[in-house]
Amino acid sequence: MNITVDISQLKDLSNKLKKAGPKTVKIAELELKASANDAVRVAKEHAPIDMGGLWGKIATEPITKQNYKIGANVDYAAYVEFGTGAKAQIPPEWVGFAAQFKSRKKESWDKGLEDIKLWCARHGIPEEAAYPIFMSILNKGVQAQPFLYPGFKYGRRMLIKRLEQVIKDFNLE
Repeated sequence: MNITVDISQLKDLSNKLKKAGPKTVKIAELELKASANDAVRVAKEHAPIDMGGLWGKIATEPITKQNYKIGANVDYAAYVEFGTGAKAQIPPEWVGFAAQFKSRKKESWDKGLEDIKLWCARHGIPEEAAYPIFMSILNKGVQAQPFLYPGFKYGRRMLIKRLEQVIKDFNLE
């Protein structure tokens, strides 16, 4: 599950920076990189940690100097982020983004039950509790545990602040 952030998404600030010339654009690119790293840090602060699989896969990847991908490269990241079933919670600005995960092929029943058995073992819960827990998850869903969205919001806020400062520093207003 990945989101993409680039400077051009902030049209007004982007236009002011482009008028300033290559030095200012280079500084803006560095500020974007710093903001992407901030987003990853905050996402990791919000990510649940069981075995660390999700936490360890939260990262940023440069696509270009003005475009970064931020995400968690595990198949269950979207279910943790948004929750499932009746307990799903999707931020309004991410409805389109989240839709791509709703129609994904479901994993097998056996794999799901096995994952719950392993979770029970790690938490000292008797294995016979796995089936009722699994059925509850299937029937009621799981609570959302947003991690990327808080990171995205923080990173975007920091990027805007940083770019506004660059515009001020170079008298581009």
